[in-house]
Amino acid sequence: MFKLNFKKVLAFLFAFILCFGCIDVYADDGGYTIDDYNVNAIYHSNNTIDVKEVIDVNFSSYRHGIYRNIPETMYINRDEKYKLKIQDINVFNDEYDVDYDSGNRVIQIGSEDYTIIGPHTYTLTYTIVIPEDYHSDLDFIYYSVLGNNWNTTISHFNFDIQFEKALTEKEMSNIQVFSGSLGNQSNDLNVTPIITSTSIRGSAYDIGAKQAITLFGELRQGYFVDAKQTTSKIPFIFLGLTVLFGLYSLIRALLLKKTHITPIVNFYPPKDMDPAMVGTIVDESVDQEDLMALIPYWASKGYLTISETEDDLVLTKQENHEPPILKHQKKIYNGLFQTKNSVKLSKLSSKFGKAMDDAKEALNDEFSGDKKLSTIDHGFVTCILAMICMIVSILFNTRYSIVDNLIETILATFSFVLMMVLNYSAAATNVFNKNKLGVLKKVLSAAFILILAYFIYRQCQSILSIVPFEYMMIGIVVVSLPILLCPRFNVVSDYFKSVAPELLGFKDFVEKAEVPQLERLSMENPSYYYDVIPYAMVFGLSEMWTKKFSTIPLAQPDWYDSYYSDPYSSYFYYRMLTRSMYQPIHQNLLDYQTEQMKSTADSMGSSFGGFSGGGAGGGGGGSW
Repeated sequence: MFKLNFKKVLAFLFAFILCFGCIDVYADDGGYTIDDYNVNAIYHSNNTIDVKEVIDVNFSSYRHGIYRNIPETMYINRDEKYKLKIQDINVFNDEYDVDYDSGNRVIQIGSEDYTIIGPHTYTLTYTIVIPEDYHSDLDFIYYSVLGNNWNTTISHFNFDIQFEKALTEKEMSNIQVFSGSLGNQSNDLNVTPIITSTSIRGSAYDIGAKQAITLFGELRQGYFVDAKQTTSKIPFIFLGLTVLFGLYSLIRALLLKKTHITPIVNFYPPKDMDPAMVGTIVDESVDQEDLMALIPYWASKGYLTISETEDDLVLTKQENHEPPILKHQKKIYNGLFQTKNSVKLSKLSSKFGKAMDDAKEALNDEFSGDKKLSTIDHGFVTCILAMICMIVSILFNTRYSIVDNLIETILATFSFVLMMVLNYSAAATNVFNKNKLGVLKKVLSAAFILILAYFIYRQCQSILSIVPFEYMMIGIVVVSLPILLCPRFNVVSDYFKSVAPELLGFKDFVEKAEVPQLERLSMENPSYYYDVIPYAMVFGLSEMWTKKFSTIPLAQPDWYDSYYSDPYSSYFYYRMLTRSMYQPIHQNLLDYQTEQMKSTADSMGSSFGGFSGGGAGGGGGGSW
């Protein structure tokens, strides 16, 4: 899999930059030259540099002053970079402001109240704090005494670097000077350094714009002592918490016994549960199909009649029957026959969509309290905590900036959440659906783990990582195992255990019944097919149930008027349910949801405004 890693693309562009210097943040259209530029610095043993710059500028036109941009990032190669700190800034005898811009510390020298022309000398001091390097076998110096983003000529440049700790002969011979344009690996400006055990001095003349001078040299390990730490305890702490929470969740999942329901053979639908209630118990979710199954259920009970036309379906309320009494049934029944005793499904108003939403809420309320279907074991919570801790550990597993690990963090979050959804979704349905997709879900989860491990490996191979790959993999595995077992955290209730055996036995019968047995039941009860099919719908077996009756003669019920001519068969009724009934109701619900979304968007728009120039981005700049 190809990964477009913007941070590494950027780093690669700087792979051969041995002269890092100022980035020209504030545009300057010229009007000056530098006659003399002196840099005096002290390189301390804790890898900080105290710098003093004296810049003799000659303005050819009236200007307020100059900018000095000092980068806060040092690139060594495409994977190795350091975040610098520029501090203790001071400018002598001139007004100045200090700001941040695009990864630079920007020093604006001069006054808005007056301009100058001709020669002027600027003197400024600051300290560069370089963090501890990532190498276990060496230290190094890498100092750009002249940055490459001066956009004018420099007649004479001089530098004098003093070392607080003396260099050895070998270290002195390792010092290299690179000069010229950005990325140059030679000494085009002919800088001849004078190197002693305690200093490096040199100079150059007639330097053009965008030229740099950089010092580089390998030093003995331990040359720098007490440098600013680049490591962090945060990823280790959260990795430790990951292991603790993950192991607890894993042990908890293994201790929880998987629920086993023994089916009780049952040929008939439950007397005290409508198909919507059964559908909710089957997958612990109120689905659109569960509520729609109430229409053929009511028809078989005599609450309404169904008349089929060429392109529509007409439902007619039966006046001699009492309306349904359960709350979720009443919501839909009243939604259908709110103003008329007869309704065409293609003409349903948006109020029916609201009735369906209200019915879902009422049905959810039906299975609460003593009739709650399941509870979530607290091991599921600790599993989520382990997942969160692992994500935080990945995010902070960098010596430089958490931005470097955003791609890996987003991938980890996506992988863990999707794995949890895939596996936990099997929890409520595994009793009735035998979790047929369980193996596929486990395979997909394993694939996500391998993909995540690959990207973590690539990141940990980078010198920017803090925690080794092996330890990160321990965390990923410890999080993933309880996620794979998370269906166990769904603990079914006593109520579920009391109703599930008969429902499971009834579902098994609908799925496995033989035609001769169904013929006998149909002879005993001519409406047997019609009484059962609403429940077959919520089991997902309506087509299978209809096929079993393809050879069994069925009488067309008096409450159903089919559009199609004789000979009548079960397929006519099944086609009506799946096409004439399902499609217009489904479209009505889509229209209702679209209206709700639009209404929400309109209400947000009415209280949220903007103005010219607002929003993200923008900005501007100019010369000084």
